[in-house]
Amino acid sequence: MNQLLSVENSIKHHLPEAQDLWAELQAAQTLVKRHRARGWAALNQLFRNGTVPAPDGRYAGKLIAIDMAPGLTQFFQTLFSVWMPWVGKTFNPAGQSGDNILTKASYPLARYFNPFYRGFTHDQPGSYRAFAFRTYVGPGLFDEDRSVLKIDYNLRENPPLTVRRVLDELVQLSDDLYLGKAHVRWWWRPRDGWQTVAFFTLSR
Repeated sequence: MNQLLSVENSIKHHLPEAQDLWAELQAAQTLVKRHRARGWAALNQLFRNGTVPAPDGRYAGKLIAIDMAPGLTQFFQTLFSVWMPWVGKTFNPAGQSGDNILTKASYPLARYFNPFYRGFTHDQPGSYRAFAFRTYVGPGLFDEDRSVLKIDYNLRENPPLTVRRVLDELVQLSDDLYLGKAHVRWWWRPRDGWQTVAFFTLSR
């Protein structure tokens, strides 16, 4: 218990130097596995300590933690531990837009589940890009006292029943490290239906 509290207290203090940020994130990630609610709160505190970013270009992505529903969370944790199709994002600040980078191996499956989607584009030999978004600054969905970069997938060309129901939010932790939240708007949830389902990082 004392070890858990020390991890939580270290995260609640001011942001560390850039070289220690990954250690802070990894500590929170470990805490999620041992005590989900506390680890989630620790990640959220790091997110709230971030600043409004202005990403430009290509960034590598990493999933930090997911929390969807009993059963689903464990299933996707196991799946993503052995196979993660999402590897990053690109940003075009002039156009307030961007898209996602995915592994080439996931392309047949993506085509199968999105037969009417026409936004797949070639990227590099081992990857392709898809699922465009628009970006703008606004208050956090669940952190209304903080300004964040919104990554909004509600575009006409995206699949309406899945991708268009996603809203990411991004903050900057250091020059080359960003922390994001992924929200999904479920059909069956009360009120507005939004749930935070994941934390992720972007880095050069």
